[in-house]
Amino acid sequence: MIDRVLREKDWTLSTLARRSELSVSTLHSWKSGDRATGNRGPNPEKLRQLANGAGLTVAEVFEAAGRHVPAAIDDEEERRFLHLFRALDTEDRRVVEATMQAMRERQKSTP
Repeated sequence: MIDRVLREKDWTLSTLARRSELSVSTLHSWKSGDRATGNRGPNPEKLRQLANGAGLTVAEVFEAAGRHVPAAIDDEEERRFLHLFRALDTEDRRVVEATMQAMRERQKSTP
């Protein structure tokens, strides 16, 4: 994907990095397929930055990265929740996820 963008737009990696507000080293890692991006792959927010900087849709970038393409958020309450969730650190996100999972299981078992 990154190679395609660089070729089609006749950009350098530095240009794409600047336009995406990402580091050259991050883009280089993604370009070379380095797995140092974590066990879940590239961070979704950084993928969004890449999409914006490259003039691509979020769906194109997420699909190329092998990630689930996020659905559009129509509900304002969901939008506020997601905004708050994204501001949390990894440990707090895990707590929220575990809590929500427990709540979901409880609802499944309640008649």
